[in-house]
Amino acid sequence: MVGVIRRLAWAGLAVAIAAAPARGQQPERVPADTVPTGEIPADATAAEPDTTPALPGVRIDTLDEEETQEGFPWVVAWPGWFGVVIDRYNRVDGLVPGGGIDLEPVEPGEVPEIGARVTLATTHDRLYWRAWLRQRVPAPWVLHAEVEYMQRAATFDEWKYSGLENSLATFLAGRDRLDWWRERGWRLSLETESSRGRFGGGLAFLAVEQRSQRNRDPFVLFGDGSFRPVPEVAEGDLRSLTLDARLDTRDVQSPMLPAPGWWIRGEIERAGGVLGGDLEFTRALLDARRYLRFGRDTWWDTRLVALAGDAGGFSDPDLPPQRLARLGGPGSLRGFDEGRFVDDDALQLSSALRLPLPVTDPIALFFLSWHAVGFVDAATVGDWESWHADVGAGISGVNIFSFLGVFVAQRITDLDEDDAGPRFVVRLRRGL
Repeated sequence: MVGVIRRLAWAGLAVAIAAAPARGQQPERVPADTVPTGEIPADATAAEPDTTPALPGVRIDTLDEEETQEGFPWVVAWPGWFGVVIDRYNRVDGLVPGGGIDLEPVEPGEVPEIGARVTLATTHDRLYWRAWLRQRVPAPWVLHAEVEYMQRAATFDEWKYSGLENSLATFLAGRDRLDWWRERGWRLSLETESSRGRFGGGLAFLAVEQRSQRNRDPFVLFGDGSFRPVPEVAEGDLRSLTLDARLDTRDVQSPMLPAPGWWIRGEIERAGGVLGGDLEFTRALLDARRYLRFGRDTWWDTRLVALAGDAGGFSDPDLPPQRLARLGGPGSLRGFDEGRFVDDDALQLSSALRLPLPVTDPIALFFLSWHAVGFVDAATVGDWESWHADVGAGISGVNIFSFLGVFVAQRITDLDEDDAGPRFVVRLRRGL
């Protein structure tokens, strides 16, 4: 039976290529007020990447069919292609197809949103599932309470590289840039946001059993299929409480339109202690971005990411492997291999200058706008006296469907290593 499902799953890979982000990723906010009259830049290179922590994955989230009945409090929505979703493609599970259903409330404040997904790994016999209930709570701000029960393949690195990009890179070139482990348990969260979306935050309690995964060498279209090993995690029960907050001063009317301003997100996670479980640590993350516009369509974008942690019961470094800072590769130090630098503390600064290119008739067939890009990345990991850096250039563009960037990055430090040559990077999501 699993063999049949695997053959059918390959036919669904084309669906994954067009897929939208996973359900856990929230769409970019759209304030209620309208765009002030005046010029709106045509470029989209400075819009916010999706950095909201989420289940790793790639799937379609369009509502292909809706059913309503008079007096029934929900709209029955089938996600994906008639309810079929493609969750991800990685070196652990291969292609992960499945199905699901959403019950969306007609009156969000009266009844909860209910959803469920069941997916199947194609490289081994394992089911993954998620079921959630989300209720809007009456409050001056937008307030939601959610409870979720799941067995999932989890990752910690989607702050730098999206699930869609990773799935395509794994299938096409055998480059799985994320690290995976398995979690089974539940999550309870309370999320709030101001009515205009400028401020937001949340508090989440996670209670899961974590287990290591291993490479299973799925099919690769190009390349030798030689994947880097999946790091082992500190196995056992994790009980953690995470507090996060965010600030967005940009006036964003569409995910495809840039806007000057700040985007800042911070979170702190505490595990163990009075919460129980087998792991005990404290971890913090700060992600701050500044978008500046000069003239009509010239942009200077800067991003600072700081990760810090401490724990007892572990040798150097202190944090469990599933919470370590791993820098290198796209979305991080682009001139270095993914996961090149690993420690419990890290600080990274990236900056990019984007200059508009003329949109001629042939270019207009592919891009609404496009830019020449120059960038620099610098970071220190663990040892605050040792810095690593690269520089690069490329072209990025945006159409009505997506973002595409093609870059080349060259190290300017660590040049004594064998693989110090230039690296080519393709992005389907903005790195800044």
